[in-house]
Amino acid sequence: MTMIPSGRLWTTLALGVLILLAPACDDETLISPAPDATDELFERYVALGNSITAGFQSEGINRETQQESYAVLLAQQMGVPFDAPLLNMPGCPAPLTNPLTGERLGSAQPDGCALRSTPVPLILNNVAVPGAATLDPLSNLDPGSNPNPLTTLLLGGRTQLEAALDADPTFVSVWIGNNDVLGAAISGVVTDDNVTPVSVFSHRVGELLDGLSGGGVQGGVLIGVADVTLIPHLSPGIAYWSVAQSGALPPTFEVAQSCGPTGVGEQTLVPFSYGFGELLARASQGESVTLDCAQDTRVLSTEELVQLAQTVTAYNQVLAEEASNRGWAFFDPNPTFRELSDEGLIPVFPNLEDPGQLFGPVFSLDGVHPSAGAHRMVTNGLIDVINQGYGTSISPVDEPSW
Repeated sequence: MTMIPSGRLWTTLALGVLILLAPACDDETLISPAPDATDELFERYVALGNSITAGFQSEGINRETQQESYAVLLAQQMGVPFDAPLLNMPGCPAPLTNPLTGERLGSAQPDGCALRSTPVPLILNNVAVPGAATLDPLSNLDPGSNPNPLTTLLLGGRTQLEAALDADPTFVSVWIGNNDVLGAAISGVVTDDNVTPVSVFSHRVGELLDGLSGGGVQGGVLIGVADVTLIPHLSPGIAYWSVAQSGALPPTFEVAQSCGPTGVGEQTLVPFSYGFGELLARASQGESVTLDCAQDTRVLSTEELVQLAQTVTAYNQVLAEEASNRGWAFFDPNPTFRELSDEGLIPVFPNLEDPGQLFGPVFSLDGVHPSAGAHRMVTNGLIDVINQGYGTSISPVDEPSW
């Protein structure tokens, strides 16, 4: 679920110009709830992470999606100020309104970004940046990092760690690591080059947490890496086969028997960006295409899915151990999302009859990032483990009505 694949949306923006600019903000540029803190531990809460934490939904981000982030909701329940630069509408980039046509909010272009030359606020409580992997909170310039225009726009040239420490945090949440494995899942190709080794992941996480602890952080919560095989951006090959059998695909779109019940269709996953973004797009133009679940390199094989699952499990073991060793709380989001999947709220194939709910109510319109309702579920999961670990009494938010 993390987040935005690095570099995919930003290739047409000039970084040299963007360094001089900041997100366009309203006169009220910060989110600042005023109630008294529920506990002194939360007096200065800072959230680090990637696109989910930042408030990225439907392949875009703006002030509305930013304020739906679990980090904002958690701060509100803590009763503490939570400052973040709010992007102007329609966004940077604007969220999708119809993934099938590519239409975006306000008819914006995919590379559009609302900007004005206003200084970035120096003190932020949400320092998360879309696209960030475990390396990025430590370095924005390393060849292996994933900097994009929002890195500079949101942090003003600082790393997440530097920006977080500038806020002198008493409590932090850290959700990082999804992008260390997500790119492989979305591409449909799992290699040693697009999955961070567990040993490297462990070292980077430890370095980040040491930096936070050294800055005087009194407590925190780590959030586990999401099971990327649960996102509705990935559909079983057999789902494509069934849709083809029903005649719902163009006649030039063939789905091989290898995707059917006698093949490997139930053990393979097809990325939406490939099945729809490439194959269906070409077939709709009259080109003959074939989806072959046994031979197509862009289809996630059983072996690749096992590798992804084992990697996520190992990542989360690292995070759980780090949290335990530091006396921090740990929240694994995967049981929550598996339960929602079991309830049928995460579709196995896009809902073509309703593009506004293409991937169901739990995920936004990119099939990768959680919806506003899912952020509320995550918030309550965090509240549960924080209250249990620290003996606090943060009240939950209202559950979404699916």
